[in-house]
Amino acid sequence: MRILIVEDELLVRMFAVDALEDVGFTVDEAGTAAEALRIFSQVGEELSAVIIDLGLPDRPGAELAAELHSLRNDVPILIASGRSEREIRERFSSDSRVGVLVKPFTASMLMDALESVGVNCGDRRP
Repeated sequence: MRILIVEDELLVRMFAVDALEDVGFTVDEAGTAAEALRIFSQVGEELSAVIIDLGLPDRPGAELAAELHSLRNDVPILIASGRSEREIRERFSSDSRVGVLVKPFTASMLMDALESVGVNCGDRRP
């Protein structure tokens, strides 16, 4: 299973990549929306999920999520943010394929969030 993480904070991205790789996921990583779109154009059909930071340096994560869903509407997306979880859930309430990952998060919280959008983590849990 392959996951794309789009996070501009290097330490947060490194933690998430390590947590995902430790349980057997293949991970592609990007620090900007532009990088994410380039990667998505290459491997988008192989992705099991995309994790997107809400506050990216080159455009809002919500815009990137909408664009990725216009390219492949069945890909589950997690929006990661330190903002209010309720605010984010309300913003994306119309799309069941979009979930919330509240920062700071643990590896277990990451797996729970992936499962909430339909990614089967099964035996992969830490």
